[in-house]
Amino acid sequence: MKKWFMLALASVFLWSAEAAEIQYEGLPLYYWQQQKFVNFGDYLSLKLVERIVDCPVKVHRRNPQVKVKKLLAIGSLMSFALDDDVIWGTGVNGRLLDLKDYPFSRLDVRAVRGPLTRKFLMDNFGIPVPEIYGDPALLVPHFFPEFQRKENPSFDYIVVVHYSEVHLFPREPHIVYATDPWDQVIERILDAKFVISTALHGLILAEAFGVPARMLRVTENEHLFKYQDYYLGTGRSNFQFATSIDEALRLGGEPPFVCDLEKLFYSFPFEFWPKAQTRL
Repeated sequence: MKKWFMLALASVFLWSAEAAEIQYEGLPLYYWQQQKFVNFGDYLSLKLVERIVDCPVKVHRRNPQVKVKKLLAIGSLMSFALDDDVIWGTGVNGRLLDLKDYPFSRLDVRAVRGPLTRKFLMDNFGIPVPEIYGDPALLVPHFFPEFQRKENPSFDYIVVVHYSEVHLFPREPHIVYATDPWDQVIERILDAKFVISTALHGLILAEAFGVPARMLRVTENEHLFKYQDYYLGTGRSNFQFATSIDEALRLGGEPPFVCDLEKLFYSFPFEFWPKAQTRL
């Protein structure tokens, strides 16, 4: 028992030493996190930035006492930004439109998810926002060549379910939870002919890889703002959501997205990672 304890203690010290030796470069990254589960769309922010800069990225943990310049990328995170933070593809949360929810007066904005977010920042704060739109998750196919769309998909369709709605969708072969491991969610999307999703990033990842997708809305848990922002930012002002799986199957996928991915990519704040590769 004593020997087992000493080995375990040694392994803890070894892990701590290795962690301490990690030399983080660039800005810390903030993405939305929960203790009880990991949401694949939010976690993609970390995985994508790591792949772009080709080195470990320090994760910023929320602490009111610690104010540090940070990067916000994938997600409806604008209300978590503080003065001088760098914004790359972030959007506004439609449930938080009261100005008191935004503790900043200036930001370094490189790109936003869509024109609704741009208008919100410019109209309410006078913050300069370039007309560069798109969710950075659209870049995943360019940086993760290991993910490939299947030539003969196993499923005619799958349903990607937002974490707040899993209780409405019992586990079945064609049901995918947004709280499943991020890489498994992507693999399931790539193994389907059609994606129906209540989760925004189920739609975005499907469209990024050329899989037809349709938004499904079965509750009002999520505000429409972020979906509208994404579709408007990718050239689809007339998007239509389905209210049932049958309706989604009848409607089929939305028209393909229109987004200048090079413009989105090159708006990344590379100056904070001088060793990063700057080619798409």
